[in-house]
Amino acid sequence: MKNRKQHNSGDDWLSISDMMSGLMFIFLLISVIYMREVMKEREELKTKSENIDNISKEFENKKETISQALFAEFKDDLPKWKAEIDGTIFRFKSPDILFSTGKSRLKPEFKNTLSDFFPRYIDVLLQFKEDIEEIRIEGHTSSKWNNQASREESYLKNAELSQERALEVLKFCISTTEIQDSFEWLVLVSRANGLSFAKPILKDGVEDFKASRRVEFRVMTNSEEQLEKIKSLIEKGK
Repeated sequence: MKNRKQHNSGDDWLSISDMMSGLMFIFLLISVIYMREVMKEREELKTKSENIDNISKEFENKKETISQALFAEFKDDLPKWKAEIDGTIFRFKSPDILFSTGKSRLKPEFKNTLSDFFPRYIDVLLQFKEDIEEIRIEGHTSSKWNNQASREESYLKNAELSQERALEVLKFCISTTEIQDSFEWLVLVSRANGLSFAKPILKDGVEDFKASRRVEFRVMTNSEEQLEKIKSLIEKGK
């Protein structure tokens, strides 16, 4: 009887040992599968991150290339036109030669400038035709209107004035003889926007009233298409 009990105890131990070995094997297998999945997800995230970085860099490179091309063309004209290039923005920043106060009619000096500027500007941008979504002509004002006007009235009056000014610039530019071969493309991409004083120029945190009164030609690349690619990559990563 004693030997039988000892034999049974040995069998029980072997059964428990086999079971523990089986559980350890299963646990090890699960761990290996889990680690493989983790490594796979990390690799996918790394690939997606690299793709997003590549798209972003491509977008920034396009903007930088356009900016450099504009600067190469107009660097000698910027001082006499009192203009500047900020990325893909060409800014006419001297209100004294643009319009009379409170008026939307182009001054003769500004007309002469635009006659020289716009055909050359379009020649530069045609090199990047496939990358350009919009060419925006933006009218900007200061926050002033008159001393009696409320802020709401000043905003609305300046919104109307800035829109009229932007449209007058567009009308003049689009009628330039030298750009008629590109007219149909310009119809698709040209916009006139009045922004009132929504984007003032600040100096030491305070509005610079004179500098805020300006006209800008802003190139918008097909960033939406690039952003959709990034959005798609991010959605796949969720």
